[in-house]
Order: sequence, then structure tokens, then C-alpha cells
Amino acid sequence: SIIYYKPPSVRIIIITTILLESYNQSYNQSPHLRRSLPNMAHSMSTEPAKIYPYHLLLITNYRLPADVDRLNLERHLSDTEFEAVFQLNRVEFYRLPQWRRNDLKRRARLF
Repeated sequence: SIIYYKPPSVRIIIITTILLESYNQSYNQSPHLRRSLPNMAHSMSTEPAKIYPYHLLLITNYRLPADVDRLNLERHLSDTEFEAVFQLNRVEFYRLPQWRRNDLKRRARLF
């Protein structure tokens, strides 16, 4: 007798679909998860970000303001604080490669 097994790719798709469905159900039921995820709409907008003091934006602060873009915390610094923290102005900072900006943000505890 011949036993037919589903190919591994089909099994992976089925398992992935089941896991995604269960994740989506738990995600939709928990307002805390949605609040903790980064808001991508702010990073894509061209309007200036709301300014906050440096001490409120540190990654050690678990209660960031609701309208803060968690992926680009440096956008919410004033120009004087930005230059004091990074020792660069904004133009010089954004001309750096992404890995270097991330390194500077890590050192400033904004990443």
C-alpha cells in the first residue's frame, strides 16, 4: 500500500495560517498590545513631530506619550537638545548611514 504524505511546504503553510489566525484573535482582544506597537503613520508624515524633553523619550521610560513615534524618537527632540545629545545637527545626522544613526541612537538611549 502507498501512503501519501503532504509535502513539507503545505504543512508549513497550514501551521503558519493557524498560528497567524490565533495571533490575530489575541491581538484584537488586547488593547495593550496595540498601544505598545510603533505608530508608523507618524514616521511617514511630513508634518513636524511634537517636541518632548529628552528625559521623557529615553527608552527606560515605559510610559511614552501616545503620539510619539517609537522608531524615530529623535524626531521629537528640540533642535538644541538634538545637538546636545548627538553632537550633530539634524542634517548631518540624517546624512549618516542607517547603521551609524542607529548606533548613535543606542548610545543616547533612544533606540
